[in-house]
This record gives sequence, C-alpha cells and structure tokens, in this order.
Amino acid sequence: MAKQVKLKAKLRTESGRGAVKRLRTGGVVPAVVYGAHTQPLSVAVEVMELENVLHHATSENVLVDLQVEDNGQTKNRLALIQEVQHHPVSDVILHVDFHEVSATEKLRTVVPVRALGEPEGVKTGGGVLEFVMRELRVECLPKDLPEMVEVNVETLQIGQSIHVRDVKPPAGVTFLDDADQPVFIVVAPVAEVEEVAPAEGALAEPEVIGAKKEEGEEGEAAEGEAKKGEAKKPEAGKAAAAGKPEAKAAAGGKAEAKPAPAGKPGAAGAKPEAKPAPAGKPAAKK
Repeated sequence: MAKQVKLKAKLRTESGRGAVKRLRTGGVVPAVVYGAHTQPLSVAVEVMELENVLHHATSENVLVDLQVEDNGQTKNRLALIQEVQHHPVSDVILHVDFHEVSATEKLRTVVPVRALGEPEGVKTGGGVLEFVMRELRVECLPKDLPEMVEVNVETLQIGQSIHVRDVKPPAGVTFLDDADQPVFIVVAPVAEVEEVAPAEGALAEPEVIGAKKEEGEEGEAAEGEAKKGEAKKPEAGKAAAAGKPEAKAAAGGKAEAKPAPAGKPGAAGAKPEAKPAPAGKPAAKK
C-alpha cells in the first residue's frame, strides 16, 4: 500500500508575483490544496521537507498527511501530491498541487506496473518481453492505494501474453481497464536479413577513374585538332580562290596583241594612209 507521510504546511494569505518570489527566496514553496468538497486552499511548505518526501517516494502516488497551521491551530488534511512544477533550467521546485481525498471515499488514479522475473520465452527462445501497458487505472480507498502492481511473467513463452483479467488486484483494489487488454507479451526475435554474396564470375571490375579521365582528355584533344583542321580548310580555299584571278590576269596579258612595227599596217584590211604630195605637184587622183 502507498506510504502515508507527514508534511507540515502554513496557510498562505499573500498572493502575487512579489509575494511568491519572497517565499521562494526564503526557502518556501507555494502550494494549493484542491478538493471535491472544499474550496482551494493556498498554503506554503518548506522546500527541504518537500524534497525529502519526493526523494523517498517509490511511485507517483504519494499520500500525504498535510498538517496545515493556521493562527496557532493545526488541521490535518489527507491529500495526494497531484503535480510538482520545476524550473526548466535549474530544476528548482516552483509550485505544488495537492489533491485532497476522503479516507472513507474511494478514489480513482493510475498505478505503475512492474514485471517480476524473466520469461521462459526470453531465456530459451531469444524472445523479447514487450510492455503493452505501463500503468493500470484503479479504484480504491486511500488506505488501500498500492504503490505499484507487480506481475510474475516467468512462465510466458513466445507468442503468449498476460491480460488485465490475468492480473490479480491487491486487496480492496478494482481495475478499471478493459479485461481483454494485454499488459505483457513475449514476441519472437526479429530475424536479421543476411546479404547474399555475388558469384565469383559476377564480380564487377573496379572502375578506374584515372583511365576514364585520360580517355576523355585524349578525346577532347582529338576533337579540338579536328576543329582546327576544319577551320584551316576554308582559309586555304580562300587563298586558292584569291590566286585564280591573278592567273586569269596573267593569261589575259598573254592574249594582248603586240604593237605593230613602224611602217607596217596594224591589222589586215586596213588602208594605208595617203602620203602628202610633194610641194608643187598636184595630189594624185584616186
């Protein structure tokens, strides 16, 4: 059953950030007590006493006999520690919520489950024990509240499981979960897939990066030379075409007729010019 521990508290009348900051500076933690039949009550507890209670707790269900001091009078309140708020960086306790319960009324909460022993299927078959449920919902009186529910799993073989109906509840405790819900199960080990080695003749030759690079460079060089050769051909053609008119001009020079010597007719059929008649003689008749 859950241990009932005593914790001293003082009634807190001040509220607000300034008042809460002063409390924390003085080693006191602000807290609130909630209950189904009572109004919320603001209290303060010593941080050292609260840490001591939490440190020795074996489960999340901590039943506290809260001794609240008010104007010199002490009133006892039975409560569960509902929530503890910590600073995200320093982990210092900032605030506590208590849930007041009645000693004569049943309460509902969750209780952790713990497996006892090693399953036979894990020992001999190499199976794996899986936790399907790590908590069980229970209903009971505060005095019957268990810290945890222990289940013996030593007889489980591979493929077998333990359901909620198979778990024996502690005295005065009722399980609220579905009776057919599995709690523990032993599963077969996962077979590792072995890689098939390729046949000796199917081994691929290693790729030689350097050889490919050289072949590529040779191909690029050959392609460059071919382009240069193609570029030279038009130039040679242009030079040859430029030489042909000169040859034609030379041929034309050979075809030119030489000038006729003096006293000879320049061309056949041309009439000789008439010589002037000597002075004193009449020109000859034609």
